[in-house]
Amino acid sequence: MQILAVVGFGVLLGFIGLAMTRNLFGFVDAEARRLSRNPLNRLWGIPDRDPAELRQAAGFNVARFLVGGAALLLGAAAVIGGIVLLVSGPLD
Repeated sequence: MQILAVVGFGVLLGFIGLAMTRNLFGFVDAEARRLSRNPLNRLWGIPDRDPAELRQAAGFNVARFLVGGAALLLGAAAVIGGIVLLVSGPLD
């Protein structure tokens, strides 16, 4: 059961990473909207930005690919590790 939970968690983590890197379901668009109108920005004196301008910023794209790619790779590693443990049998 624990091995199947690891595989399921890996699939979920990999899907989140894929959604972040490929902008599936408008995930990146929603995050850009949320970040462009963040109430903490107003508190710190940072003006609101256009979400399209924020999406085109180099730092936003680099962070998106780093975090999404890391989640995708960790999810793939969890799935592969879970499959190896499932095939190799119990760890007694």
